[in-house]
Amino acid sequence: MRVLDEKINLKENISLSFYKNRILWPFFIVTAILDLITTLSFMYRYGIHLEQNLIVRWLATTVGIIPGVLIGKLLQALAPIGFSALSFRLSKYVLMTLVILNLMAVYLNTL
Repeated sequence: MRVLDEKINLKENISLSFYKNRILWPFFIVTAILDLITTLSFMYRYGIHLEQNLIVRWLATTVGIIPGVLIGKLLQALAPIGFSALSFRLSKYVLMTLVILNLMAVYLNTL
């Protein structure tokens, strides 16, 4: 793939990201699962209307709580893969940001 006259090897970037960030990827997966569980619990306990993520709130309202939250988490899981494919150098920072955001969401969901 070429972007701005620069050749980008998508598969190589993803493989390199999985290898070089092999500690961050499991953290991302664990925090995403924890966020999924706490979001479901939060929504069943307090209602969809209090969800702060507008996309997840819309999905939960449109297709239901469980499918909506699962689709939202799937989209979140695809984001670092896409960023890693386009730019290996930024993949570490994207993963760190998502881990921190997931941890914040877990904390807020459990208040």
